[in-house]
Amino acid sequence: MKILHLADAHLDSKMESKLDKSKAAARRDEMIDTFCSIADYADENGVTAVIIAGDLFDSKNSRVGAVNRVKAAFESHPKVVFYYLKGNHDEAGYFEGDDRPMNLKVFEKPGVETCTLKTSNGKSIAVTAVVPYEDGFDKAYTELNLSFDAMNIVVMHGSADKYKARDKAENIDLSRLKNRNIDYLALGHYHSYVQGELPSRGKYCYSGCMEGRGFDELGEKGFVLIDINEDDLSYETVFVPYAKRNVYEIKADISECMTTPEIDKAVADAIKATSATSDDLVRIILTGETDVNIEKDVEHVSRQMTDRFYYAEVKDQSSVEIDYDEYLHEASLKGELVRMLQSEEGLDEEERARIVRCAIQALKGEDISL
Repeated sequence: MKILHLADAHLDSKMESKLDKSKAAARRDEMIDTFCSIADYADENGVTAVIIAGDLFDSKNSRVGAVNRVKAAFESHPKVVFYYLKGNHDEAGYFEGDDRPMNLKVFEKPGVETCTLKTSNGKSIAVTAVVPYEDGFDKAYTELNLSFDAMNIVVMHGSADKYKARDKAENIDLSRLKNRNIDYLALGHYHSYVQGELPSRGKYCYSGCMEGRGFDELGEKGFVLIDINEDDLSYETVFVPYAKRNVYEIKADISECMTTPEIDKAVADAIKATSATSDDLVRIILTGETDVNIEKDVEHVSRQMTDRFYYAEVKDQSSVEIDYDEYLHEASLKGELVRMLQSEEGLDEEERARIVRCAIQALKGEDISL
């Protein structure tokens, strides 16, 4: 039996913090496309159930059209059961009453609730959702009683130990879930894929978000596929990259560069060392200590990147290195300025270097870049 674990789709996010309105609208639709495609994948690959471990939508103000597309994705695959645990973003009452597809089970009431799947030979796979009470998970921990003989998949949404996300959610105490007959703890809220051991017989796993939306959601995104041996209920998991676009932060060391073409090459080399493609969202960070006389056109680099990727931005975090001995006896305005700044106690080294850099640019007739 196969079970698919995903979380934090955050469908219908506005996506306007980095993208223009046109691209933001297209990106919103792309993310729904990805979710619908995952539903297709489940059906086509013999997946029995899909676990959605919270935050299917981004807010209570999702568009009716977006909700209808997700509902249609459920209804189009009646052989697949969808288990949907509401997260801290899932405030709205989507899929209520008669509007709920027959193959969709929503876990939303505080406490513990279990649904059981049967293998072809009659063994039990229990999918148990743990929903926090108003004061957290404390009471729910005491209600969690799992059969020793079943394969137990527990679904929770929150911050487990060191795995914190940008939004507030209930804390999950992994120590209180040890030795509780949990085989697989399907988690949501932390937006990167990570897994670890959960004694005595299982592991915990954050599937990460379905698609990266910003530069705090870097790298490949997708879902986790759980492949269960029906004879002994052992299982294997694999992370399946599935996002249409990924988000990358790429550092380019420009310490050895003296011209913009050399910076272009350093950036190109840094990109080649990653898996970034033209479909992706990329932030280039220029790093390293540069010569004070460097000719550096960051706007040019930014234009190059904008033409190359779906979205790109360039951040210059390089610093300026000054060899004061070089200007110790130089009889010029530049030399006089460097010597004067060297003796100025009210400035730190980075401030001195940037002032010298701006002065040299002005003397050369270049545009001043701070």
